[in-house]
This record gives sequence, C-alpha cells and structure tokens, in this order.
Amino acid sequence: MNARSDALHGRVQAAIAGGEWTDERFDALARDLFAHQFDGCPAYGAYCRGKGVQPGPHLRHGDIPAVPTEVFKRVDLCTFPAEEAAATFLTSGTTLGTRGRHFLRRTDTYVASLAPHLDRHLLPRGGAPTVHVLAPPASEDPHSSLSHMLQWALDHRGGPRSRFHWGAGGPDVPGFLAAASKAGPHLVLATARALQAVLDAGASPISLGLGSAVMETGGFKGATRSLPRVEFYRGIRRFFDLPPWAVVSEYGMTELGSQGYHASFAHRALVGEEDDDQPLVFPPWCRVGAVDPDTLTVLPQGSRGLLRFWDLANVDSIVAVQTADVGVVTPRGVLLEGRAPGSAPRGCSLAVDELMRGVIA
Repeated sequence: MNARSDALHGRVQAAIAGGEWTDERFDALARDLFAHQFDGCPAYGAYCRGKGVQPGPHLRHGDIPAVPTEVFKRVDLCTFPAEEAAATFLTSGTTLGTRGRHFLRRTDTYVASLAPHLDRHLLPRGGAPTVHVLAPPASEDPHSSLSHMLQWALDHRGGPRSRFHWGAGGPDVPGFLAAASKAGPHLVLATARALQAVLDAGASPISLGLGSAVMETGGFKGATRSLPRVEFYRGIRRFFDLPPWAVVSEYGMTELGSQGYHASFAHRALVGEEDDDQPLVFPPWCRVGAVDPDTLTVLPQGSRGLLRFWDLANVDSIVAVQTADVGVVTPRGVLLEGRAPGSAPRGCSLAVDELMRGVIA
C-alpha cells in the first residue's frame, strides 16, 4: 500500500509542477486516488459500496462519494495506520473526541500544493518580503494546519527580519508594530482576530510600504466582538496605508491540503472599499462545486449551495470532502457566504449516518 501511495504522491506532485490541467487529467488522477482510498480505508470503502459506487475506468470526479467534514471527528479516514502519520492536523476544539482529524502520511505533497498557489496570490512579484505572522508558530501548535502553512511561508519565503509575533497572551501587538514600521515591503499573515486586536490597540496607523500586503484568515469564530466584513477590511487598509486590493482573504480547512485566496493582490483588481464580492480562487488541482443541502446533488454552476471540494492533494485521506459552508461557484471563483445556519444540513446528516452504519457493520 505504501508503494502505491508513493507512486500517487509522485504523480500528483508532477501534475502540480507541470501546470497544464484538463478535465481528463484531473479525472484520471481523481479516479486513481479514489481507488487507493476505497481499498485502503475500510470505513470509506463500506460507505461507497453502500452507495453503489466502486472504482472504475469511466468514473469522473463528480461521481466520487464525498465525506462530510463532521465524519473526520468520528473516524480515522486514512489509508495507513494513523499512528504512522508524519503530521496530524486537528480542527479547533477543546478535546480530541470533538476535533476533526486529518492524517498525512507524507507532508511533501501538502507543501507542493500550498507553495505555488501562495506564491501566485501573495508574492506575485517574487522577492523575499519581511513576513510577520500573527498566529502561533508550529512549535506551539503542531496540530494546526494553519500554523504549519504559516511556518513554511516564513521559513521559505520570508526575508531575514521575518518572525512570529505571538506570546502567551496572544498577538504581540507592540512588537509587531515596531517591526512593521521599518522599511518594507512587508507581508502580514494573520488571523482575523489578531488583526482586530491590532485595530483595537489604539496605536497610531503605520505604512507598510509599496508592494506590501496583508493576508487575513479564520474569520471571527469564537471572538467576543466582531466587525462587519466591509468595515473590518476598510480599517485594515487605512491602518496600514494599503490600497484596497492589498488585503487578501485566505480560505483553508483542516480536511483539505489546498487553500483558496482572493485574487485581488495577484491581479491588481480594481476593488472598491465597499466591494465584498471578491471570489476565492483555488488551484486547478482542487475543484469546487455547490450541492443541494438536502440531496447533496451537484448543482449547475452559478447555483447557491453547500460547497464540496475534490482535492488531489488529499492523497492518503479522502479526495472528496463535503462542507457545511454555503457559497456560489462561478467561472471567476467561489463566492463564500458563510456557514449553513443551525444544525447540520439534512444531506450532510444523512451521509454521516450512512458512513457510521458502514463503520459499525
């Protein structure tokens, strides 16, 4: 099984590096990943058999049964013994029993996915800006996929003065402001809550300089106070003296190996201060669709529904991941509208029940 996994990792990485993507190429890789996961993860295999879907030469990525993110909290969804994972990413939570788990047998494909897409959307001019991270480093939060990503960005893309600004009580706002006031360009990578702490600190605004940018991620989940998104982004732009297109939102999930970014900084889009309708762009090795919340049937492009991802970076876990996030998939990207309100959507709940019955069986 490891030899099969290694071969698939090599094929996915080669495809990412190759840069040429067609529907046929994507479907061929998705088919082979599905077969690997069907055979290597008994719980997933039983679930797929129950839905009447098995590996085959004519399968397309949209035919692959998707697993709701809720299941990652209950079942070890991997094709190898979980204790052999090179990295284990956990969703936010207080106890292991309520946190989703994503086991990576190898981390090099995760890096192969994040690196070129990060470069395209946060470093379109290249170079080595001073990277400031307002989030815990990987040494303090080793099970956070976000910390892993931010640590890689600082280590491999940051200039010599790059650093984490984080302490026992959260973001080190005075230290960050002192460092970011020096000559740029600067790239600030931060959670929304950390940036809100900067805005709330009452400090004088600073200018990050030409070519600088701020990446915001995470939203305000669990925050004691939150700002409307437009007001929040306007505050960031004014505080750091940045043009509208230089504040970029990032979307990532523990259960995915790929990330999405607003494309404004990469393409210098004419984004107005009141414009909150910028699509998230995902790499070509990660397809996104919207599905009906009751039936989980894939909807036509332009329809509002629950977002489903087919991520080829998920070699040894599950390639098709179903979320409870609501959005619209357009030719330009994904318009994210937030989480589905209330309890889990009916379709996701039924899928969880089906998979858990397969595990028990």
